[in-house]
Amino acid sequence: MIAALLILLGASQVSGVVHDSLGGAVVGASVTVHATSGPDRQVTTGPDGRFTIEAPDGDVTLIVRAGGFAEKTQRIGSGDRGRELDLVVVPAAILETVTVTPARTEQKVADIPASINVVTGEEMQESPALIADDALRQVASFSLFRRTSSIAAQPTTQGVSLRGIGPSGQSRTLVMLDGIPFNDPFGGWVYWTRVPMESVDRVEITEDASSSVYGNIAMGGVINIITAHPTRRTVEL
Repeated sequence: MIAALLILLGASQVSGVVHDSLGGAVVGASVTVHATSGPDRQVTTGPDGRFTIEAPDGDVTLIVRAGGFAEKTQRIGSGDRGRELDLVVVPAAILETVTVTPARTEQKVADIPASINVVTGEEMQESPALIADDALRQVASFSLFRRTSSIAAQPTTQGVSLRGIGPSGQSRTLVMLDGIPFNDPFGGWVYWTRVPMESVDRVEITEDASSSVYGNIAMGGVINIITAHPTRRTVEL
């Protein structure tokens, strides 16, 4: 009776198994059949990762979603109806950005219990700003107490403020270039025009209590400008 109903509706069954790259069955994965016309059909995989779902005749799209795994999409044609499908899902990608500023050691951003902003070198290059301090204005807590550009401003007014702490030329924010303090040792101001914009790989900004590891000069936070490592201009065969 069921087979006759499927033939009458122009539909057939598609079955298969969902597993990870190591062969382990993925239990409770959502399997959806999406056709160009008509409603979507959805089932979940069983304890062994297997599923059976009704699919209309013709080419359809099979979509597999499971927690912790990236979404998998596969086109199903008429030739795939009579065999069991083998669907392999891979873990979802996570943020792998590595920082060195908050704890002075390499850590992934996802593992750091601190507030940190990372401005990439591509974002710096795409900015219309010519000087580093103007390019960093896109960070919400970053501010300058002066109105003129650092191209024309006096060095003693080139301070920086994070979270509104110490908005003066003698800023309470530590600015570093490749881990070396960049603030003027006498007044604490920053020579922004000396930052090599073309060589910047990324800028790490931390603005919470984790900056205490750098001492009282980092009361407002830390801005670490990291330049790109030189690469060899050779080809090896």
